[in-house]
Amino acid sequence: MIPNSFLHKKFISTIDTRKLLPYNSSLLVSFSGGQDSLTLLKILFDLKNFYNWKISLVHFDHRWRSDSMLASKQVLGCAKLYNLPMYYFECPKYLKTEESSRTWRYTTLINIAYSNKFTTIVSAHTATDKTETVLSNLLRGTGLDGLSSIRWSSQLSNAVYLVRPLLNFYRSETAWFCRKYFLPIWMDQSNYNLTLSRNRLRQELIPYIKSYFQPQFEEKSCILSSLIAIDVDFLEQEALRIYSLIQHAELLAINYLIIRLLHPSIQGRILKIFFVSHLDLNPSSQQIGDMIFFINQSILKNINIKNYVLGIDDIWLYIGVTQKIEEIIQQDN
Repeated sequence: MIPNSFLHKKFISTIDTRKLLPYNSSLLVSFSGGQDSLTLLKILFDLKNFYNWKISLVHFDHRWRSDSMLASKQVLGCAKLYNLPMYYFECPKYLKTEESSRTWRYTTLINIAYSNKFTTIVSAHTATDKTETVLSNLLRGTGLDGLSSIRWSSQLSNAVYLVRPLLNFYRSETAWFCRKYFLPIWMDQSNYNLTLSRNRLRQELIPYIKSYFQPQFEEKSCILSSLIAIDVDFLEQEALRIYSLIQHAELLAINYLIIRLLHPSIQGRILKIFFVSHLDLNPSSQQIGDMIFFINQSILKNINIKNYVLGIDDIWLYIGVTQKIEEIIQQDN
């Protein structure tokens, strides 16, 4: 019998309405041992037989805390309790930053998924995480993409999706859920280190905003992010449509005269598609801005981006290896 807590009902309604976790799916669940991932694991396990899911866990030990080994032991204990297979990885010592560790985690997740035929990676990101990300990106200075960065589902590769089925859960709800079912939360002491900006947002800034400005700040932030995501999706689709019409039939080139006629927002997105699709290179906002200026002013000189060069010839904007650009242009002539 499926438990009938309001969070179980909320979860079922969400995944069925949004078609997030279909029947017979193979799920690789990212599991940290915190209250959000414990809530996710408990609900998935309770619904496992009903949806006929195959569930495996993966845990990453970054070894950044003195108690990380104890936390990992508790995580392994949870896997044994639920009788679920688990993949365990220790972060390489040379990875010192959150960004490099995040890249390593996602690369590892995709590799596991490919090797073991998982179609879906499931994470326990909540609406509270989404609010913190929106606010953090806003304070850093971001564009629309940064304000809509956490989605219900993201395609990591051709065959692997990352799904976040708890995006309408709040941390207060997952805390209640863990108390109700006596789930053993591992308290991460680093979450209370206020020298870290994310913790200061969580422990000080957001409570202050909720107390003095907007009691429903988390809900309002999520609504804002969802509305922005709709606009971002439209801009992406429009950029892809135009890109398909202006790319060169054979060479790494696009029609820059048409790009000049477009809105700067579409211009930037087309240039990103151009670089990512051909070179797996994601230019920075500054580089995109420089390229747009270069195109709009018809400055007929090459600009370098890492080992590549961007140049204009006739109506075409080319990408080439630094030493080879002139040869590519001559071939087209």
